[in-house]
Amino acid sequence: MSTYSKQQLQVVRDALDRQRGALAEYIRAGLSESEQNQFAAILGHSAGDSSDEALASSLADVASARLDIEVNQWRELEAAARHLDSPEFGACQDCGIAIPLARLTANPAALRCVACQDDYDKTHVSQQHGSL
Repeated sequence: MSTYSKQQLQVVRDALDRQRGALAEYIRAGLSESEQNQFAAILGHSAGDSSDEALASSLADVASARLDIEVNQWRELEAAARHLDSPEFGACQDCGIAIPLARLTANPAALRCVACQDDYDKTHVSQQHGSL
């Protein structure tokens, strides 16, 4: 049985919808930008030198990494939306206690309570941060 009332779940649903909307806009903007045109200003009309090309390539890599992060966040929010009405929604996947409503409102895709997330972050830090 859910730990949250219908009103509390609606608060989380509203936050989730707002976050999905904002994220969808970021993703659309990232997909609609032509990365070649965006970085052409760095190179100008000439081919540029090797440092200009390296900078343009690095900026393209950063834009691609940002888009990957946003798509992953979208997937997490979609999973939360699918499970919102589940009796298990909001239970920490590690310890089973109810995740505080304030945390779920800030991050509707949260799978862990703050204490368990802190422990997880400490033990999985190398898996969370890629490098370019």
